[in-house]
Amino acid sequence: MPLPAAVVLQTPQVDLTESGDTFVTNLGVDTVLRPLLRVNELHAGGEDLTHPYLSPLFADLRGFPPTILTSGTRDLFLSNAVRMHRALRSAGCEAELHVLEAAPHGGFFGTTPEDADLFDEIRHFIDRHCPRVKLQ
Repeated sequence: MPLPAAVVLQTPQVDLTESGDTFVTNLGVDTVLRPLLRVNELHAGGEDLTHPYLSPLFADLRGFPPTILTSGTRDLFLSNAVRMHRALRSAGCEAELHVLEAAPHGGFFGTTPEDADLFDEIRHFIDRHCPRVKLQ
């Protein structure tokens, strides 16, 4: 299958091992998420959680499409977004990272000017890479 023209990853779960530091530092600070390791293990069905099909952070990312990643400083998955951004850049891929101050997982659910600014960033990213797709 051909790869997509671009990828939007908003507060992504790209490491099912939950080995990033914000799974500890943001525990109890993120008002939306709690650790999902037991759910991740159930989802994996006995497979290694580091398998790239389960945890893309551990994949060979060379040739991955341009990607925009978002998170918040209080997001349990902040480490996922930061580490994936670094992995993409290390693989020579175009990647943007946008982090909202004080935002939990999922941002502020479309209720703040920061959410509107972030949506504009995503829209501009899609317009650049997928000119035929128009977001309203």
